[in-house]
Amino acid sequence: MRDFSVSKFCVYSGPNYYLGCRAVVFNLYVDPDGPGVDFYEPEVLKHFPQLGEDLPSRVSSLFVDVLIQVLKMDLDLYLSRYAVSRDGDELVVAVEYLDDKIAEEAIYLVSDWFKAMNASDSSFDFAGQYARLQADFDKTMFGGPTLYSLIEGGLKRGIPVNYLYEENQFQWGYGCRQVRGRSTTFHVDSIKDTEFTMYKDIVKDFLLMCGFPTPVGKNCYSEDDVVAEAEKLGFPVVCKPLAGHKGQGVTTGIESVEELKRAFHNILKGHEESGTPFEGAIVEQQIYGTDHRLLAVGGKFVAALERVPAYVDGDGVSTIAELIARDNEREVRADTPRSPLCKIKIDDNMIDFLRLQNLTIDSVPAVGQRVELRRVANISAGGVSINVTDRIHPLNVKLVEDIAKYFKVTCLGIDVLAKDISQPWTAGNFGIIEINAGPGVFMHLAPAIGQPIDVPGRIMAHHFPSPHLSRIPIIAGNCLSDQFCGKLYELVAGLDDKMEFAALTDSGLYFNNQFFCKNKAHDQNVKIALRNPELKFAAFNHDKDSIFDYGIYHEGADIVILDHPHYAEEIMARQVLPGGYVVEINDNEIILYRDDEELKVVAYDLPGEKVDLVLSVIGPLLPEIYARYR
Repeated sequence: MRDFSVSKFCVYSGPNYYLGCRAVVFNLYVDPDGPGVDFYEPEVLKHFPQLGEDLPSRVSSLFVDVLIQVLKMDLDLYLSRYAVSRDGDELVVAVEYLDDKIAEEAIYLVSDWFKAMNASDSSFDFAGQYARLQADFDKTMFGGPTLYSLIEGGLKRGIPVNYLYEENQFQWGYGCRQVRGRSTTFHVDSIKDTEFTMYKDIVKDFLLMCGFPTPVGKNCYSEDDVVAEAEKLGFPVVCKPLAGHKGQGVTTGIESVEELKRAFHNILKGHEESGTPFEGAIVEQQIYGTDHRLLAVGGKFVAALERVPAYVDGDGVSTIAELIARDNEREVRADTPRSPLCKIKIDDNMIDFLRLQNLTIDSVPAVGQRVELRRVANISAGGVSINVTDRIHPLNVKLVEDIAKYFKVTCLGIDVLAKDISQPWTAGNFGIIEINAGPGVFMHLAPAIGQPIDVPGRIMAHHFPSPHLSRIPIIAGNCLSDQFCGKLYELVAGLDDKMEFAALTDSGLYFNNQFFCKNKAHDQNVKIALRNPELKFAAFNHDKDSIFDYGIYHEGADIVILDHPHYAEEIMARQVLPGGYVVEINDNEIILYRDDEELKVVAYDLPGEKVDLVLSVIGPLLPEIYARYR
């Protein structure tokens, strides 16, 4: 059956002939004599009711609408751009994507589903296959909620975002304006400061030296050591792995030697199971209070989140296990990368903690009786997040910023225990548990209780005070020869005594008129240029073949120069940024446009005059263009 067949896949990493952004392009055949939209409507709306009753009149349009919903993964991903054109009796569909392999799988899934509906094949398990596709997406770089929120934070603000496959990291912005990284750790952060925060015992000594409130403790390597340190400090104590994260291996409120030994061996067991080296276990004083994550971006306080350990409230009838199962059914505990809360999992740690309260999972709590299920409040352990940014005391804000000034990192998470975050830390009942460089921020964007704090937006604003400052001046065209770019560099070099200029011509990629490389993939040459952290100005030549094969990669241009362009090359004119210029070269004249307004016309007689005349037209514009990004 040919109906809903897909073929001729092509992946573009940036703007291309079909769509003005990265796109997967494919051919789609839909039988013009096949069933209409109402035939597919019941099944489609069962899975995607958000499409509503106002469905398109064409089946091909319905197919694309469904594909966009599948690509959003039920996570409302920032994807919406698509285009449809015709290639004989087939359609050419271009859709925006995040991960190209997931996008291709999604296309085949929708194609197979429509085929199955057309054949009245009720055995096709769309829901199951979609769930598997979602699970595959969660494993990609885009599945991590913190990293994706930063990607979306850039895209929503018009900041170019590209995945650097060879480096397994992302790049926000171009050239000298770029930042690169994964999650909230960026290349501009101090490696030594980031590394320093990983050594919790040394950080503790540093905080104590500075007079910051933190519980006294020591890193221990043996059972005898942890027992001796606990007896020195006095019970209750906390035992946690030196190199732990997300609360894994942390035991609080330890009241006896036996319980301490069990906590220590749980840490050893965790390292054995994960295959990570054991670097010690910290034993420290127990501080009582509620767990909080305080966050600084660029050295400034931006958010405070209270984290409450997972709990259930009794109804006098249900067991703890039944109450957990009921709570796990709530939408906020969907346990997706974008849900505020994780599932509450019953495990040995929970059973042990319940035993300390003389409870089991089969106990029936009284009406209104709150039962805490874990010692730790981490979201990954089922904890509940509450935004308390508006309640934090000014002295606690100052504490965050006083600590942050010592670390050259973009984001610093400070975990504290506090009886009341609205009271100053100097009043007591307040202790810094640890600090983290590169902390997760999605919890602030989607707290279980309270309003969200747009931390990704604050991070983007820290790196790029204005979205346009993520860019550098770019000239694009279909006639940028070696001769033209050589003379252009002479003009551009006069704008900055430390100018780094990239030119991509048919001969390859040049920096400051010196040949650098010629990658066989045209878009790779553009990526190499924009990855240069010294780059301040770029000129890229694109012709119809490179556009059809690779697209142009970069988003936006300040000046576009077109000499008798092929229709594919005209896409560059659509990439002109607001206030940018288009230079049109005809048989005997050169015309300068800005926002479709004709500004200047220069006549010429000989083809050899074009290079110098074009340069005379754009030369006076270069200082203005360059100044936009300073």
